[in-house]
Amino acid sequence: MPFRKNWFSTLLALLSLVTVEAAWAAPEFHPGTVWLDTDGKPIQAHGGGVLLHDNVYYWYGEDRTPGLRSAVSCYSSTNLLDWKREGVALWQTNLPVVNQRRAFVERPKVIYNPRTKKFVMWMHVEQGRYDFARAGIAVSDTPAGPFTFLQVIRPVANTNDFAAADSDPALQRELGGMFRDMNLFVDDDGRAYVFYASEDNWTMYVARLNGDFTGPETPAVENRTWARILVKEHREAPAPFKWRGRYYLITSACTGWAPNAASYSTADNILGPWKTFGNPCTGTNAAATFGAQSTFVLPAPGRPGGFIFMADRWNPWNLPDSRYVWLPFTMNPDNTFTIPWRDAWNVSDFATQ
Repeated sequence: MPFRKNWFSTLLALLSLVTVEAAWAAPEFHPGTVWLDTDGKPIQAHGGGVLLHDNVYYWYGEDRTPGLRSAVSCYSSTNLLDWKREGVALWQTNLPVVNQRRAFVERPKVIYNPRTKKFVMWMHVEQGRYDFARAGIAVSDTPAGPFTFLQVIRPVANTNDFAAADSDPALQRELGGMFRDMNLFVDDDGRAYVFYASEDNWTMYVARLNGDFTGPETPAVENRTWARILVKEHREAPAPFKWRGRYYLITSACTGWAPNAASYSTADNILGPWKTFGNPCTGTNAAATFGAQSTFVLPAPGRPGGFIFMADRWNPWNLPDSRYVWLPFTMNPDNTFTIPWRDAWNVSDFATQ
């Protein structure tokens, strides 16, 4: 009887595993194609990121819905494939008006603060000439919002380490290094960081956030609370992640809307030093990051060492029709990785790379 009981328990466990795999197996992800939400409308979450909270995934991004004065949208999912539109997380009318011009949002990201129980959104707030270049910060009591806009800032005012011109329209001497393409990262110890392209995109900054995640940790001390990284490498679109105690950062070159070759950098300390390597992408159109640009790296659910590379295939002539390129990758035993192109994939592909 014990043998039969153990055999039956093992069979139930295997059936449960098969059921989970089957739930993920169909349908598939199709990178670069039109991705519809559960209402049958194209998802509008460009330059975005994903937050996992209470077993639900929330996808935030630039809302380019024609005719809607929205800044940031929010979608929810339990399987990363089928997304329900929760609505507008942040309206454009909540953004500041400077010099009689309404600002706009790029690359919004959201993290959760377990101490304050607030959802905190950071974003690149900009105006037409791209010299406003500030961080925008908003908070909400619920993941879908609406978010309350708090302020716009330049997180780091120390500009002694680079020569900003006296005539710099971004006013970096007075206000600090400009804030452009950005991302958020919460470390294993609960501390949060913001990565952003600064100094006219020539250098990346990483700054530790305060306890509320609503601003930089102060007093700001270079190489202790913040650092200049990838100095003079001219990179943007930072997408950080961590594996086995090491930090990784996928970035893009600065070529406007035109796609280019990604590269990745690694560090043992989040403030550096960072070492840059080549393009991790392989396969069709890998030299142009599959015609896309990095925006986020998401740990694959239940797959240690598995990640999902999220990128945007921008369409500058019709931004609402910009497509999403999500691709799986798995860390190698030597802690390197490649991101291979796939026309279609599901979660079982993590085991076959």
